Amino acid sequence: MNLLSSVSQFMMLAADETTAFRSIEYDTPDTGWGWLLLLGGLALVLILSIRTIWKDSFQLPVFWRCWLTGLRLAVLIALIVIVFNPHERTQKMSFRPSRVAVLVDTSLSMRHPNELVSANASSPASRNVPSRMEAIEKLLADSPLIADLQKSHQVSVYTFDQALKGPHHVFQRASQDKTSNTEASADTTSTETDTKVDWNTLLQPQGLETRLGEQLGQLIREINGSTLSGIIVATDGASNAGTDLLSANEAAKEAKVRLITLGVGSPTRPANLQVSKIIAPTDVQFGDAFEITALLQAVGMPGKNITLELLKKLPGEAEPTVIESRDILLPTEDGLPLDVKFERTPAEEGEINYVIRVRGNQLAQDANAMDNELEHTVNVFSRPTRVLVIAGGPMRDYRFARTMLYRHPSIKSDVWLQSAPPGVSQDADQLLYEFPERSDLFEYDVVLAFDVNWSLLSEEQMLNLNEWVSSGGGGIVLVAGDVYTPKLSLESDKYKSILDLYPVFINSFVRDYLDQEATQIRRIEWTQAGLDAGFLMLTDDPATSKELWETFPGLYRCYPSNGAKAAATVYAHFPDPKTQTEHGFSILMASQYFGEGRCFYLGSPEMWRLRSVDEDYYDRFWTKLIRNIGQGRTRRGTKRGTLILERDEYVLGQTVSVRVRLLNPEFQPLVQESVPMEVIDPRGRPLVPNLLLMQDRNRSGEYTASFRASLPGKYRFNVTVPNSKGQVVDGSLSVLLPRLEDESLSQNVKGLKELARDTGGAYLALEEAETIPALLPDQGEEFLIDERLKTLWDQAWVFFLLAGLLATEWLTRKLFKLS
Repeated sequence: MNLLSSVSQFMMLAADETTAFRSIEYDTPDTGWGWLLLLGGLALVLILSIRTIWKDSFQLPVFWRCWLTGLRLAVLIALIVIVFNPHERTQKMSFRPSRVAVLVDTSLSMRHPNELVSANASSPASRNVPSRMEAIEKLLADSPLIADLQKSHQVSVYTFDQALKGPHHVFQRASQDKTSNTEASADTTSTETDTKVDWNTLLQPQGLETRLGEQLGQLIREINGSTLSGIIVATDGASNAGTDLLSANEAAKEAKVRLITLGVGSPTRPANLQVSKIIAPTDVQFGDAFEITALLQAVGMPGKNITLELLKKLPGEAEPTVIESRDILLPTEDGLPLDVKFERTPAEEGEINYVIRVRGNQLAQDANAMDNELEHTVNVFSRPTRVLVIAGGPMRDYRFARTMLYRHPSIKSDVWLQSAPPGVSQDADQLLYEFPERSDLFEYDVVLAFDVNWSLLSEEQMLNLNEWVSSGGGGIVLVAGDVYTPKLSLESDKYKSILDLYPVFINSFVRDYLDQEATQIRRIEWTQAGLDAGFLMLTDDPATSKELWETFPGLYRCYPSNGAKAAATVYAHFPDPKTQTEHGFSILMASQYFGEGRCFYLGSPEMWRLRSVDEDYYDRFWTKLIRNIGQGRTRRGTKRGTLILERDEYVLGQTVSVRVRLLNPEFQPLVQESVPMEVIDPRGRPLVPNLLLMQDRNRSGEYTASFRASLPGKYRFNVTVPNSKGQVVDGSLSVLLPRLEDESLSQNVKGLKELARDTGGAYLALEEAETIPALLPDQGEEFLIDERLKTLWDQAWVFFLLAGLLATEWLTRKLFKLS
């Protein structure tokens, strides 16, 4: 179908961007041969028709001969018009404006200074350097950038940090020039919005992560199209989570989207000093000395003098007070960690908040004053830990552990050496010669069982021990040995109440292995849970502790096991192929919660070899293990309830899990569907709605709940024990701000250039922002939204006309008696 005749009439049928065009078209041949055949055929028909009529009417007067010929020609002309099929085409065209997206980084790194602090700044207060976000806000609010972009594009504003948000605001094109193929419309319509944007509220740095590659890729997928001219990304380039920048660059190239990266922040790494970490215990026995280690990291401050302060804040005090200060000379090498230790011996009980703070006149160039202090809470309790040590024989581990516990000022230990006759001297507060009575047993917090001869206990005494753990919250350490441990698996029915306490399944086919002499020492194979377990660390620093365990030569033998129980946590394996089963290597260390108490399994009585590294590490191993296993009794707030937290510190945004064990008035596990718990957030306000602790179907008497930590600071918990006349189980934990956004304080120029590479866009510094409109061509386009065809000859009057012409010719021929 070709356009033979273009009767183009341009009609504006709608305002703004919708236009209608009307034209009349005909169906004509597409080729020259087609035209030749058509015209030849028409000429032949005309000639034959005229010749036939003229021959039939030669006897008539000239008028009537012309009359008949005219009628026949009129019919033929009407048929020729129908053959050419004249029709009217009406088209409605609309216009898609060119689009530009502005993506602004709202992560916490945007609160850092946009420029390096002047070396002449006398104090942090006099620096007066705008933040990166303030520079972006000034650009968008006060510069003509948005207005210049509006001349050709529709501008949408998005923000991102760990998630993509927006569009927050859409600026329509301020003017529009539309041109058709043959004629331009002079109409110009202004669509400028009257809405005032509150940039200060919209652009608030609050994101804990910067997922630049991930969120930019998501934006490309959401808004990509033929009218997208480009995306302007205003950021410092510090992407620290999610997919890398290369993936966003590939997505932009594949979608043919121009990326213009607008870099903020100084490309030069600024000077900064931060208190990166505090290493200190969370629970300390009253009177025990402990260390608070502050880890400092400085960049751009070689050899500077600073003052490091240790502050203390007790409950009820409004502000912390300085209790110790040190003058520190920073290292000359950038980024080299510096640890400063403070020795403390608590003189009061309860929670103590310690604050490490950096001060000094030479901190004027510090780029981030918000990381110059850090807080840590220590819980001081005064009741000494009571330990019952039971040993089947005088093995080395027993002797060293017994002596260490006897000398420890905050531990009271009683000893029952089963192989010793009465009168044998032992380092202990009290010597026992039989298993304690039930009432005496419940006075202990921890039992250390070194390859115990369980046959010396009656069935009732074994049940008492089981109940002391499950209902009394006691902690037991079960050390396997070669002499009596094999008997447990051989007579499992008899010792069921004891085997229930083991976190592992004891192997009964071990005699051949035990009879062999162990000649090869093997290193401990730690699991991730073991590396993360604070009570197994030889120092308060995880990295240092890991290095120390790696220097430990290892052990010669570990009792074979057949895997861990379902609720157990495995901390370490012993990699001896001789004891390997379908469950893997033998388990060296594992633990499990058993009712209200906790059980720890140690598969070898050779931990005394740790003394070869340092005797203090051996003492620390047993002391921290006892503290951790016995916390069900030493830290319990009431006889009928215990609060259990997975850890004492969480990062903002993480999910906090809370577990509570509760007993009824008969000291049996409490059974009911739920128990309310009050949670007080760091602002001192109760969490709304309050948490409801739901019953754990798998653990009798235990209730769990979880919530998202949405505020930094200390959360406190209170649970009123049902039917207890007001007994309350309480506890607390700290929520810290993550440090991801403080790790890189300089602009990632290289990454931003790579992000824009080969996309048709460019990397620009903030001061080059006025060139952005020239880099973004107008991608606006017209498109068809409606089309209608109307056949002009298909009308009733056309058919009446043809019928009339034919009838008139027929009547005329009849009157003149023509054939």
